[in-house]
Amino acid sequence: MRGIGVSLSAALVALLCWAGASEAADPADEFKRGTKIFSLQVGGGAQNNVEGHDTVLGQPRSHISFVNLVPRLSVLPLDPIGPGVLRGSLETGLEPWLQYYLEPRSATAEGLKVALRYHFLGASPIFPYVEVLAGMGGTSLDVPEIRSDFTFVLEAGVGLGYFLTDGVQLTAGYRFQHISNGNIESPNRGFNSDAGILGVSFFFP
Repeated sequence: MRGIGVSLSAALVALLCWAGASEAADPADEFKRGTKIFSLQVGGGAQNNVEGHDTVLGQPRSHISFVNLVPRLSVLPLDPIGPGVLRGSLETGLEPWLQYYLEPRSATAEGLKVALRYHFLGASPIFPYVEVLAGMGGTSLDVPEIRSDFTFVLEAGVGLGYFLTDGVQLTAGYRFQHISNGNIESPNRGFNSDAGILGVSFFFP
C-alpha cells in the first residue's frame, strides 16, 4: 500500500505522455468565475510514522492501510488571480468521503469534507495544485490509535492536472491525512497516513 502514491503518479505521467499531442487548455476559458466542476477521485494509502512511535498505548502500531472513493462538487468563485508564477484559480467544494480499511482489519469511514484547491495556471498545459481539506464523519475502525464512532479528517495535498480535452481534466496527487476524534472520546492518539489520489474532473461553464 505504501507504493500507491508512486503508482498513481506514474499513471499520470504515462497518460500525459499519451495525451501530449493534444491542444493545451486555455486557462482563461477553463478557469472562469462561476465554472462548476464535478470530480470523481479514487485512491489509497497507508499509515506513516512521522512521530517515530512504534507503540500506541503499549500496543504495536496498527499499520493501517486503506482505499477510498472521494467524488467532489466544486465551483470557481473568482476569475484567475495573482501575478506571474503565482497566478491561479481558487476552487471551493464539498467532497463526500468513503474510506475502506484493508489493514489491520476490514472497516469503513464515511463523511463529508470541505475542500479548497488552488490551481497554478502559469505552467500550461500542466496545472500544478495545492489543496487543504477538513471534515468529519463516522467510522467502524477500532484500533488503539482511535476508538470512537466519530472522526475528524484533515488533509493537505499537492498534485498535477492535465486537460485531456476541453472541459475534461485528469489529476493525480499526494495527500497527507490525519484522522482523530478531537479528544471527544478516549483514547485518541489519532494516526497519520500518506495517500495517493487519481481523478477525472469535468468543467461546466
